[in-house]
Amino acid sequence: MTVLVADVGGTNARFALVSDQGVGHATRVENDRYATFYAALQAYLDGRDIPKLSGACVAVAGPVTGDHARLTNRDWDFSVDRLSDTLSGLANVQLVNDLVALGHALPALGASQLQELRGASGPSLNDQAVVAGLGTGFNACVTKGDVVLELELGHASLPASVAGVLAQEVGEAADRFRSIEDLFSGRGLSRLHAALSGRDLPGPEILQAFADGRSEAARRAVMLTARLMGVLTREMVFQYQPFHGIHFAGGAARGILGSQAIEEFSAALDHDGLFAEHVAQVPIRLITDDAAALLGAARCAGWQKEEA
Repeated sequence: MTVLVADVGGTNARFALVSDQGVGHATRVENDRYATFYAALQAYLDGRDIPKLSGACVAVAGPVTGDHARLTNRDWDFSVDRLSDTLSGLANVQLVNDLVALGHALPALGASQLQELRGASGPSLNDQAVVAGLGTGFNACVTKGDVVLELELGHASLPASVAGVLAQEVGEAADRFRSIEDLFSGRGLSRLHAALSGRDLPGPEILQAFADGRSEAARRAVMLTARLMGVLTREMVFQYQPFHGIHFAGGAARGILGSQAIEEFSAALDHDGLFAEHVAQVPIRLITDDAAALLGAARCAGWQKEEA
């Protein structure tokens, strides 16, 4: 079987064909080049010989309501009917939230697609997990076995524990960060950098400057974000009891937690020793494969990874 899949974020979209041979014909495009998602999809279809499809699934960085979806950070909308029409009347067509796709991908991810940041202190106490995505925006999902629960956590208010630490560091500028996404995203990193230094820079440029070691302002912004991520992660440990792991995904997450800033994250996560044993039972991982959401979308469309 062959399924067509797409992972559509606020900045970029990825397309691929997934078959028994795995992920093939993967392409990443900049959304700014296209007026609509369908224009981007048609460009992908026109560029290759598409085999007979058994299904299609589009993972969208935004809420999915019934047969419709809309990007949170771009004026693109989606519908099952129009997607089906674009694919010559294909019947098995689905729209899912991108974090839901990542949740479905977890069982298909191997060791090479994950980086273990912190191991658990013992065997998993349940089969619950969290996937949290930090890219252009923020969202999360909760999984329990094969069940994936959709959230829009990025629009939730910033927890008081996070807001308190933030206010200690940036003073009144903390009022600019009302929601979780206002802080924990590429755009949030840009806002935090501006609050600390008075200079506006895009999130990716801040992460690159930090990685290169050429900006004290970038270092402060990334280190503080990592510390605050540790505080947020403590909240998620108690909210969701994810003893099967908290998995971070997205370019901003990889740029922060895949660096020396992981020490700030871990220190904040362990700061309150009262429940240290509880927190230590939750492994923390980083999803390093950009194609992970494509695998999850393929599983939503009926594809199953062959066992080795």
